[in-house]
Amino acid sequence: MCEFEVKMDGETIMEDVLYLEVTDDGVVLRDVLGNEKVVEGAQVKRIDMDEHVVELEK
Repeated sequence: MCEFEVKMDGETIMEDVLYLEVTDDGVVLRDVLGNEKVVEGAQVKRIDMDEHVVELEK
């Protein structure tokens, strides 16, 4: 599988992320267990598929 680690400002926000959606409110994240987190006001800064990292910024 290809899970991502999601970071913002150098800190890990969530691990094992399988789902990411950019909305008007921010970014919705969902992990392999179905846990969901909304990062309000965030946008995607960088996606590194080699390192399995998504970086967000506000």
